[in-house]
Amino acid sequence: MQTNPQDRTFTEVGRRAQIVAAAIETIAELGYAHTSFVKIAKRAGLSSPGMISYHFAGKDELTEQVVLELYTRAGAAIGARVEEASNVAAALRGYLEANLAFIKEYPTDVRVVADILMNCRGADDRPRYDGADDLVRHLESILRSGQDSGEFRAFATRPMAIVIRAAVDAAGAAIASDPDFDIDSYTAELVTMVELATRNDNAR
Repeated sequence: MQTNPQDRTFTEVGRRAQIVAAAIETIAELGYAHTSFVKIAKRAGLSSPGMISYHFAGKDELTEQVVLELYTRAGAAIGARVEEASNVAAALRGYLEANLAFIKEYPTDVRVVADILMNCRGADDRPRYDGADDLVRHLESILRSGQDSGEFRAFATRPMAIVIRAAVDAAGAAIASDPDFDIDSYTAELVTMVELATRNDNAR
């Protein structure tokens, strides 16, 4: 039986966080398809899977909380860099550097989200989460702001956002397959490439 979020005790909040953390670790090790309440309970040191069922109605609800937790972590780090920027060009640079810094520091989080987005599907076999499109829209809004301010040249914002986002995500795949991948050099080259592709050379 799940409780209303406002009615949860400190202990219940802590237990839910423990379960979510164990779910992330289990998905990272076994993959989403092979993750179950039994395996999560074992990793969390719980006496039975029923203790998870008390807090989460099923795997879908727990997965939703996992995705929310991971997106919140990334959003906090990336959002801070964008908000502190003095102009849109600096915001775009901060967006790229913060995204890639997060991938470098939390490769497990990135791998887990990618696994869930690809393999968590509804009854119609369509992905249950479409986080990639949300990320593209957010990036597109930054690009439009840069055009409005005159910092960026005229270009089609959605294709540009898709290309940039794909380049960021490619770093996650690269570091997952090669722990020695030089993400710092990748970051420097990607930032330079995006700045050259977007800047308005006619701006005063």
